[in-house]
Amino acid sequence: MATYTRETEGLTLVHKFADQVKGRTFLLTGPTPGGIGAETLISLAAESPALLILVGRSLPKAQATIDAIKKVDARVKTKFVEADLASLRSVREAARAILDDAEIAKIDVVINNAAVMATPFQLTEDGLELQLHANHLGHFVLTNTIMPKILAAGPGARLVLLSSSGHRINGIRFEDPNFAEPGSYSEMASYGQSKTAKVLYAVALNKRLAARGIRAYAVHPGGIQTNLQDYVKAMPQDKAAALFEEASQKALGRSIAEQRIVDPWKTLQQGCGTMVRAALDPGLVREEGVYMTDTILTTDPKYVREWATDPELAEKLWKLSEELVGEKFDI
Repeated sequence: MATYTRETEGLTLVHKFADQVKGRTFLLTGPTPGGIGAETLISLAAESPALLILVGRSLPKAQATIDAIKKVDARVKTKFVEADLASLRSVREAARAILDDAEIAKIDVVINNAAVMATPFQLTEDGLELQLHANHLGHFVLTNTIMPKILAAGPGARLVLLSSSGHRINGIRFEDPNFAEPGSYSEMASYGQSKTAKVLYAVALNKRLAARGIRAYAVHPGGIQTNLQDYVKAMPQDKAAALFEEASQKALGRSIAEQRIVDPWKTLQQGCGTMVRAALDPGLVREEGVYMTDTILTTDPKYVREWATDPELAEKLWKLSEELVGEKFDI
């Protein structure tokens, strides 16, 4: 049996599972250069995918990732689809463009990678709390809407949802998901809610799709220094330190300093390893669980909270998500 660790790199797994890359179509949100999404796409390019679909807010911003893909293999076809995941209108337009595109016959793997973290309190144009909207609800609408193209790929198709150890901070605020109660908002509580939502969404998708041979996995990529920390860097240093210290104690049971000793920053290649295994390894279906960390699928409560894997809570979140976006999805 293969051994997977926190050091396992994405490109190594792309080569290992080359037959799961060649000729297949991959869609990834959040292809910003320097992030693990871009690193994943660049790694996939090494083994001749049929098409890489980049879903992001700006083509000029994503162009560097496209250029890097072409440097690996100029023959790899890419397609950019513009979408702001914090706008229901934008996501629905993007989903419609994907469904209407005759060049996209099927989508073998969807990687919901885009995310924001620790943003100031903000409601989107749809009246939804920003982190829940950008990290979960935008992906919920996009993925569910393009489901016909995923189903067209048939058994073996995969859905990979970027979660985080941050899901261990707290579960879903079912009675007040938008933090309407005065004084209730916390940057990291909001982040924790959105990352719990990603795991529960994977549980709900598996209930609907596993019998068709399609699986969903929620992944924690590990600690990586990317532009995900942009909002934190903009905070006063003392506020950011206090925020992360509290979050680390809640999620990990240790201080930030202790965490960095036990779990040093990962490289981008190590960071995308878990995402790549979730997307490609056909052997995962023989293992139990929905949550992956350090390239391992685990059900250990030390790593994944029960509030993120409970089937009843997953269904409750599905219904709440439909209510928040104003649309039902029969999958």
